[in-house]
Amino acid sequence: MRKSVYIILCSIGIAVGCGRGSASSATDDDIVAQYRDSVLLMPDIVKQLPSDISQEDSAVLIKKIIDQWIEGFLIEDLAANQIDDMDRINALTEMYRRSLIADSYRRKMRQNGVQPVDMDHAKKYFKTHLNEFKLERPIVKGLYIRLPANSKHLDDIRNWMKTADPESYDELENTGRREASGFSYFADRWVDFDVIAGDIPHKFGDADKFVEETADFETELNGTIYILHLTDFRKSGDTMPEEYAIPLIEDRMSTQNLAAYEAGLIKALRKTAIEKNILKEGIYFKENK
Repeated sequence: MRKSVYIILCSIGIAVGCGRGSASSATDDDIVAQYRDSVLLMPDIVKQLPSDISQEDSAVLIKKIIDQWIEGFLIEDLAANQIDDMDRINALTEMYRRSLIADSYRRKMRQNGVQPVDMDHAKKYFKTHLNEFKLERPIVKGLYIRLPANSKHLDDIRNWMKTADPESYDELENTGRREASGFSYFADRWVDFDVIAGDIPHKFGDADKFVEETADFETELNGTIYILHLTDFRKSGDTMPEEYAIPLIEDRMSTQNLAAYEAGLIKALRKTAIEKNILKEGIYFKENK
């Protein structure tokens, strides 16, 4: 579709770029419109068009964006001659630009700039900070299935859910999953009970009391059976299991590592900028070091 759209653009002689390219860096064939030194380029719009857009819709969309691009410049020039605080607006624009660049680089640092958290260190942190890792809501392990009430395997599935041993799980995987409109196995990991309860049409009331007193639960609504089997639980206020807390600790340590990495980077950049006479610090900095 994009190839055909590109041909259309060539035939009608229009294209658009949302940015402000430089006329000196573009070829005449690519330039659709130019306002002073800013240009609209054909390749830019080809990249931005939805892959499933029709030829008719693409022509309408292209014209609309081009008009907006040109109108933006026209209004900007008109406003620049009539607005008294253009210096303030320009300063805010530059500040916003710097903020965008800095934020984009910080996101890149989060992905690439910090070493992975040491797992042994995370486990040691958990053991020495147990009081910081208390559950706010109950968590559970178990199985959950949703299936039609007229399933011919309903009784078997009920039994497999209650047994929940490896053989029963194999049967649930083979037969139960075919019958089910929803199936979740979480006997090997902790899950927030609210996540499971949110898929079952039932008012559970006191969630802590429910998970403590209930191993097997079943309800029906509009011809659909909902079956839940819990194999383990922790209540609100309990200390988190280590495996549940570790991802939270990893996030905490990653944030700390990133902050330390960024602080060190800024310090080094600042020192270099001062040495190169790019950055000059006034009397305030000298008095407050």
